Amino acid sequence: MAPTLPAVNKASLSSAARVAKWALPLLLTAGRWLQEHPEALEQVREQIKKLLTHNTATPEGMLETIEALRDSVAFLAASADDEAETQRAEAWAKQLDAYEQAAKLLAAPGSSGKEKKQLKKKLEALRSEILEASITEHREDADAAEGSTSS
Repeated sequence: MAPTLPAVNKASLSSAARVAKWALPLLLTAGRWLQEHPEALEQVREQIKKLLTHNTATPEGMLETIEALRDSVAFLAASADDEAETQRAEAWAKQLDAYEQAAKLLAAPGSSGKEKKQLKKKLEALRSEILEASITEHREDADAAEGSTSS
């Protein structure tokens, strides 16, 4: 008798595919380093988990994703090492403000599916940028801490 596989929820598969599209390339790039730094790996996992709990296909999910991204941008602003990083965090904060306003408008009756898809695409691209910057910043922070303890 062949073993049976556990039932798989279609929504779970969709969520996994959505995550794979933006998170896996980032994690593969940083994979070896993250493996060597479990403390940073846990921080990155928590950040990804926050971002995954929200579905960007709905205006409500977009707003929740924006709030999670604000936390990441605040972390990046607080740990900015130079003016360029500070300006990038400020630009992302402004972008999130604009996306928040757009998501609120899309929650109103009469908004088109095309508009929702456009904002979803923009938000997911920004999410990838912010996550990549966060992973890099965690890496820099861990490397700096490691360097200060070995000196």
